Amino acid sequence: MRIIELNLESLDRKYERLSVCRPVAQRRLLASLGEVGQQSPVIVIAGAEAGRYIVIDGHKRVSALKRLKADVAKATVWELPEAQALATAFQMGSSWRRDAFEEGWLVAELHRNFKWSLGEVAERLTRSKSWASKRLALVEELPDWLAEEVAGGRVGAHAAANFLVPLTRVNASDGRRLAEKIRGLGLTNRQMGELYGSYRAAGVAVRRRIVDEPGLFLRARAAAKEALVDGVLDEKQRQCLRNLELIGNVSLGLARSLPSAVSSDTATAARERLQPAWERARRRWDELSKTAAAVFEAGQGSVGKAGLAEVANAE
Repeated sequence: MRIIELNLESLDRKYERLSVCRPVAQRRLLASLGEVGQQSPVIVIAGAEAGRYIVIDGHKRVSALKRLKADVAKATVWELPEAQALATAFQMGSSWRRDAFEEGWLVAELHRNFKWSLGEVAERLTRSKSWASKRLALVEELPDWLAEEVAGGRVGAHAAANFLVPLTRVNASDGRRLAEKIRGLGLTNRQMGELYGSYRAAGVAVRRRIVDEPGLFLRARAAAKEALVDGVLDEKQRQCLRNLELIGNVSLGLARSLPSAVSSDTATAARERLQPAWERARRRWDELSKTAAAVFEAGQGSVGKAGLAEVANAE
């Protein structure tokens, strides 16, 4: 293996189709490359045509460099056959965290196009044959239109696999219409779960409301829940409930976005800002965890006022 500089026009990105578009992560990568330049090389192998190279890993870096009007990219050249290079990149981990569909597309590529048996695919990817079979089934039952939505980053992999695929099995046209209607709404997986659960339990009229106006349906559902809560909680308790929901949603969002925000190409200056912020957040989370444990255990009679006072006086 060696690191060289290659003209961007010499790079074949045919395996870019095996990854999902992540607009937010791509914008961050673009900003990082614009600030400090390319820090880690992409991985390529020699193509069949002289002077051409096939990108195995680093498609998003190549795309960002092209947008920045760069002429060359730093690259590590692997002297491996295509299929083996794809499997090796998977084994080593890559510059992004693959979701289930990206894993499935890779399994399908190795099994269908390179004619590896599922047993060989599983062995080369250091996974079980059952895992390989499930990933293959996941992408092969995916309608083409939904595959395009997932690949384009317009529908999340979790939402597609757990809600839209099962809904499409029940009613293909409703599944497709719902996917179109949720574009741009920024729904969480929990909200998608609410839509799917409500759809399954509903009659024809309510199903039509869910499919035609998913955002309105969720707002109405949330308002009904809020009205129910208002009859049980006082103002201080309602505020605590709202804050706990907010903290949970923010934490989940960070768990999903942090790996792409702080990647191998993230500038040192950005890391130096983010790391202390995480340490402060962790200390505050630890304090909240202790307080919440004491409060809720106290409600069960296991912790008294002395215990709560000890937590309240913690850092």
